Parts: sequence; C-alpha cells; structure tokens
Amino acid sequence: GIARAMLWNYVKEMKKKKQQQSNDSDDDPPIESIVLLAKSHLLGFYVQCGFRVNRPSPIVHGKELWYELEQSCTDATQLQSLPKEDESWFCKMEQFKRPYPQVKPFLEEHNQWVQKLRDEGQCITSGYRVDKDGKPGGGGLMFLAAKSYQEALDIVKNDPLVSNDCVDWELNGWIGQVGDIQMR
Repeated sequence: GIARAMLWNYVKEMKKKKQQQSNDSDDDPPIESIVLLAKSHLLGFYVQCGFRVNRPSPIVHGKELWYELEQSCTDATQLQSLPKEDESWFCKMEQFKRPYPQVKPFLEEHNQWVQKLRDEGQCITSGYRVDKDGKPGGGGLMFLAAKSYQEALDIVKNDPLVSNDCVDWELNGWIGQVGDIQMR
C-alpha cells in the first residue's frame, strides 16, 4: 500500500522532471533512468512497481547481497506492452553453461541489448529465475513478441548471451490459456 504509492509518486515526479528538462535548456544532464539498490527479499516488490533487475550490485554493505534495479524514465505509453495483431508471444529459456565470471560481461551486454530493443519499440522483457530464498541460479527467461518463430529466432540469435555461447537455450512459442501477460 503506502510504500508502493510513495514509490509510484516518486517515479511519476522523476518522469515529470525529465519532461521539464526536455522543454528547458538548462545545463543539467538529462534523467534517463532511476537506479536503486535492494536486497533479494524486496526484488518482487520493485519488479511489480516497474523496475527491472540489472545485476547483483558490486556495492557491498553488510553480509547480504544487494541487487541493482532500474526503471527507464521513458514514458511508459511509448513502450509496446502487448504483441501487435500479427504477432505472437515467444519465450526463451536459458541456463548458464560457463562460470558466472566468464558470463558477467556478456550478461551486462545482454541487458543493454534488451533495453535498446525496448527503446526501439520491441515488445520484450528479460530476467532471471531465483530460488525460494530469492537467490539467482535458476537460469534466465525472456518473453518477446514476433510475427513468426523465425523472426523470434533471428532476434534471439543476436542476444549477446547466445552469440557468445554463454547459455544453453530453447525458444518456444507461448499461448496463454487463462489471462495474458503484458510488458511494463
């Protein structure tokens, strides 16, 4: 309740400030996104509020692992959140096949690649699965909209995790039986 309302209000105010910056000619750098740190037990809350988990944070504070989350300040109405009429959902499931330190640079490149596609209007989201304690290691999951399996496959083959042979992966179409999914 209250925490969600406060966070949404903050995000709304930051997006307003970004819009005002677009109209003003001040020297402040533009606001591109909101970045925050959170412990694993709060990741679900922030994801429900429109943030994406970028990575485990390199910042250390205490004994627990912190995660970096981000939300673009691009107006959400500009993002495609459902497949177009001639598109369907596809899902890529993946599992690392190399040690994390070897995958890490490509994982960061993957996140930038997904964000670039979203900024270009592609209906796509990507994240990783966590265990019952909120710790990563269950592999990744990416949903995207495409006109055909071949189009989805062509997109997935450009994923830095795939093109650099970091993951074992599988691409499938996805048809909702009850309800649907929508991107934020």
